[in-house]
Amino acid sequence: MEFRDYPQVAQEFMNQEHEEFVRLLNKAEQKLLMGGKFGKHLKKLYKHCVEHFAHEEAEMLANNFPPYPMHKQEHERVLQLFRDQMEHYEKNQDDEAALEFIEETVPQWFIMHLNTMDKVTAQFLYQRKGRAA
Repeated sequence: MEFRDYPQVAQEFMNQEHEEFVRLLNKAEQKLLMGGKFGKHLKKLYKHCVEHFAHEEAEMLANNFPPYPMHKQEHERVLQLFRDQMEHYEKNQDDEAALEFIEETVPQWFIMHLNTMDKVTAQFLYQRKGRAA
């Protein structure tokens, strides 16, 4: 994945965190393809998501974002996908399933989430705060 191929949103903190997400995703994919410590890098990606989602959620709550519950629910759903994949990989060392997750499932989710929920959230925050924070 190339971060520059994805649209930017109206909040700079989100763009920065998305760029880091793409970097960590690429690093995890590289480790998997080269026989490295994929599990370790998948955990780093998961930890980044936990922190990024918490940051977004705090901004949504602080600014009374009406669809907060729906956006938070989507974050929880994707975090569960990560936890399930981490558990499966730890038990089975299933490189094929891991590769599908890291090359298809996650990128497909990311682009959909970025173009829908994150775009709307960032625009709301921009209008509420009057600047791209």
